[in-house]
Amino acid sequence: MTPTLVQNDFLRDLLGLQQDGKHAISAPANWTIYRPLLEVPTEVDGIISELCGSILQGDNGNETARWHFFVGSPGNGKSAAMGKLCRQLTEEKRCRVCDEGGGSISEIDQATIPYALDVIESDNRYASAQIVQDASVVRNPYSPDVNPARELLDTIKHAWDKGISLVICTNRGVLEKAHRDYHMDRDINSTPWFRVVTAIVSANTSIVGEIEGEREFGGGRTVFSRVKIKYSHLDNRSLLLGRETFSGLIQKATAEAHWTCCQSCPDQSMCPFRLNRDWLLDEEGRRSFLQLLTRAEVFSGQVIVFREALAIISLLLAGCPKDYDNIHPCDWVRSKIANNDIFSLATRRLYMSLFASYCPLGLEEDDDLRKKQLEGLRELRDVVGEGHSLARAAIGQVIEGNPPSTDVGVTRLLGEGCVITSLDPCREALPAEFYDRWDADYDAVPESGLPYFTDLERICISIWKDMEEALELTADYEVLNCHWALRRWSSNFLFHYGALREGLLAWAEELDRFSILLGLVAKAPQERSPEERRTIHQLDLRLESLLSGLTEDQSRSLIPLSESVKLAGEWVRDKLKPKTIVSEASGSVALAIRFEGGEKAVFLAPMYLWLTRKVEGKLEARCFPQELIAGISDARVRAAAKGKYAFANDDVELIIEAEDGEKFRLGRFDGEVDVTSEHTTLSENCE
Repeated sequence: MTPTLVQNDFLRDLLGLQQDGKHAISAPANWTIYRPLLEVPTEVDGIISELCGSILQGDNGNETARWHFFVGSPGNGKSAAMGKLCRQLTEEKRCRVCDEGGGSISEIDQATIPYALDVIESDNRYASAQIVQDASVVRNPYSPDVNPARELLDTIKHAWDKGISLVICTNRGVLEKAHRDYHMDRDINSTPWFRVVTAIVSANTSIVGEIEGEREFGGGRTVFSRVKIKYSHLDNRSLLLGRETFSGLIQKATAEAHWTCCQSCPDQSMCPFRLNRDWLLDEEGRRSFLQLLTRAEVFSGQVIVFREALAIISLLLAGCPKDYDNIHPCDWVRSKIANNDIFSLATRRLYMSLFASYCPLGLEEDDDLRKKQLEGLRELRDVVGEGHSLARAAIGQVIEGNPPSTDVGVTRLLGEGCVITSLDPCREALPAEFYDRWDADYDAVPESGLPYFTDLERICISIWKDMEEALELTADYEVLNCHWALRRWSSNFLFHYGALREGLLAWAEELDRFSILLGLVAKAPQERSPEERRTIHQLDLRLESLLSGLTEDQSRSLIPLSESVKLAGEWVRDKLKPKTIVSEASGSVALAIRFEGGEKAVFLAPMYLWLTRKVEGKLEARCFPQELIAGISDARVRAAAKGKYAFANDDVELIIEAEDGEKFRLGRFDGEVDVTSEHTTLSENCE
């Protein structure tokens, strides 16, 4: 009897979560039909539950409307939150949620995303609330003067005039443009509804913030008499740092219920998706994976949003849709096994998808080197005898087969030159013992057992070993290129396997220390221990030393006020000391530097990494990448220009360079000014 072929349809469902998949963007047509495939509790859930009741009049005749602004970049869960809100409104509150033409969201075409949705209670003919899923779009995209900022203001004005509740999802750019374009317009800037925009733009970033006091609608007949306004900045939450959100998504995706059918599949020991699932199901394996992503997030200075997180999980557990050409992922795996295309399967292993997805079949990324490597592998196939049929077939697939796609999505994090590539440990010198474990002898490769070292790895190593043994039996000196091609190829797999298994990453120690600093700075000063306060103070001193060290005269701490005027003296050292604070602009994965007068600049991890090397004496100050310090240097200059150095009575100096090259120094000491030049000294007492 022919065995029944197993197909795990959960893999096909996962493919819809990739960034070009049908479930990558939560659309209104799906909100009442499909439940999210992977859903975990977040801080937004409480906000949605509160809004579900507060935006309605309800049976008790609520008179206070609720406005809530969800501010954040694409992919961080705003649309999914609106989907949850609409489900609760329809299922729990029995409301009708319609587009502005009156069509129910359950009847809207799946490709259509209405600009606004009306929420209508019970048998009312009017809307109690309006929901804008994405304020970066417009009602009529074919309009000759498309302006999302103006559309947003029209929506806010409409909600104010009608006195209804309003829930808006937008990115900060649209809000700021709306305020920037119209805050000087006298017909608009004095209106109460525009002052709401001003308050939101000026408010501190927070996961839950509130504009003080309730506001009266006033005017004609309105649904509610007053409004309470709150906001949420969703960019300020990492799914990794201090939270278990990403881990929860993985645990949902690897749950036994989704993989039960795989237990009866005869090919499960060679399926990279099942093997990746087993790796992530294991607590230690999941920890090493999340540690890598946490470091990558901190290094990039940008949080990994929900859409990216789901796309990564989909790639690891279901592969790349571009490989399948409308066939099932399980059928793709079976076809590769049947054709002995072992390295296509190995390419979809966890460590290769993360570190080397841009390397076709683990070969060289550079086209010229890959061509040379393939020439060596062709020679190698001729050397390998007929007794190694699997090795010959596998290498033949590498040379002539159909390799998996290197375009796997999540381009910010994966792929050539992206974040994780920049942290690839193979780009730096590795410990000698690491080479001993992973590149010395194939027999010495640690087989730590399931769920890490699997049958797929064993077969790959056996193939490489057969090839190397065949080379050793060859007296032809021309096979040197074959040996290089083989070792470069196998080390791409083994080094990255070992790196993920051992938690090895470039800059790993420094990135972990920066992550700790993020947590310390986020604490209120009174909550920090003496040791934590000393740690932050030491960082401030190092930054001050760096800023001084980048000037031409370290003892003077020169600050350029213009092309020909520089500021120096004790005032600079006292008043322009950097202070490390929480970054509001970059959320939970960056710090900020503040100077006297309120001037700020973002302090990202790459600057900390280079600063650490300078402090440890491994870097000359003049080698420090200027682009990393430019933002902080500019903020320091702005703080100096706005400072009150002109009124300081002691030890403040202006250095002025004349067109002929002569340099004048104007210094104030004990309330009097001293003027000197390079050639002569003139002393003048000034009031």
